[in-house]
Amino acid sequence: MTSGPPRVLAGLDDLSPFSKQLPFVVFYLAAAAMSAVIPSLVVSSVPSLVAGLCVVGAATVLAIVFRPPKLARFGTIVLALDVVAVGLLRHGTGESHSVFSSLLLLPVLWFAALQGRRYVLYAVFGVALSTSVPFLLGARVADNPNELARGLITAGVYAVAALVINQLAARARRHLGSVSRKAAKASEELARAAQIQRFLLPKQSAILEGYETAGACIPSKAVGGDFFDWYAIDGGLGFTLGDVMGKGAGAGMIAATTRAVIRSARNSEDPVRALMLTSDCLATELSEAAAFATLFHARLRAEDGRVLFSDAGHGLSLLVRAGGTWERLGSGEMPVGLMPDATWTSREITLAPGDMIVSFSDGVLDLYDGTLAAIDEVAALALNADRAQDIVDAVHQMASGNSNPDDVTVLAVRRSGLDTAVARDPGLGNGRALSSASTA
Repeated sequence: MTSGPPRVLAGLDDLSPFSKQLPFVVFYLAAAAMSAVIPSLVVSSVPSLVAGLCVVGAATVLAIVFRPPKLARFGTIVLALDVVAVGLLRHGTGESHSVFSSLLLLPVLWFAALQGRRYVLYAVFGVALSTSVPFLLGARVADNPNELARGLITAGVYAVAALVINQLAARARRHLGSVSRKAAKASEELARAAQIQRFLLPKQSAILEGYETAGACIPSKAVGGDFFDWYAIDGGLGFTLGDVMGKGAGAGMIAATTRAVIRSARNSEDPVRALMLTSDCLATELSEAAAFATLFHARLRAEDGRVLFSDAGHGLSLLVRAGGTWERLGSGEMPVGLMPDATWTSREITLAPGDMIVSFSDGVLDLYDGTLAAIDEVAALALNADRAQDIVDAVHQMASGNSNPDDVTVLAVRRSGLDTAVARDPGLGNGRALSSASTA
């Protein structure tokens, strides 16, 4: 696995010429200011010092010009000017005795970190050029033998350093390229998993005369642990809302398993049977995953609106009456998968014309203040809904486009009333199912 420094070196590719130039400018101006005010620092050539400042100014202007990504490839011009500026600074502040020779490290680093071995040669040439500036400005080799020897040694040391930096940067690029490819593949697989999860949600409302169904599921990540479901049973409808512990792909896989196990009990009249099968699955096959889920599972008899339901630790379901009242279908029983020997009971209610059952996950509470007091807000939405789809649309609208901390899921089943909008327009009774994946 590549260590920290190579990753940093690879990240240099993303820096604009101006970002690279800024620290050089700061150090260069500091060096010039120190030379001017500190008596112990020698100013051997004022014209060279001024010329160096002018070169740095020109390089900075070009760095700003080359700041857009499409012009960043011209940033080597800025580095070349910096090399010249360091040579002028050395000549102007004591030549071989200059304390600012180390400034050459910055342009050498930028050169060496670029992709391609040729940039190592550019870096070495830059060191040689910077070292040669005093001689190009008139100094004789005979007068400065130590300067020439120092320059050759410096060029050799910088050449080795540039080669090492270039090699580390190349390794980091290969590593990051591999990571990027793996990330892209994982993202593709996750998108496919999210698509499959959406396929598992009901695509249309249940065809049940006199009743409406609607639902929506908005995962907080690409794949979520919430689900809703409905399916035809003998003489009516089975429907479920589940909330698996956790979020992401793992929770999504457990949610899909839970949905399949519950559906396998469709021929049992007692909803507890579905919870028992799910608990057995989570406690045996998935015991090492330490998975559990809260569930609201019900069976509706169409002829008289009788609903048998069991609630496994969910407690976020409402019975909304056509007369404008509502009650919470609370739960005092354990989630499935949490305790191997847990038991559940069935309860019975009756949906009169215009009555509606609304079940939702705790992510809906987070759309408000995140507390149980938000149940009153959800109930108010349900009381103002003329159709099952209305309450689902309201929740869907609040959750869509937001970065929700938890999966948001809602399920509504309503018995149509003769005095409602559905009765006035039978086409409204068909309803629809919504599913959505968060893009956050």
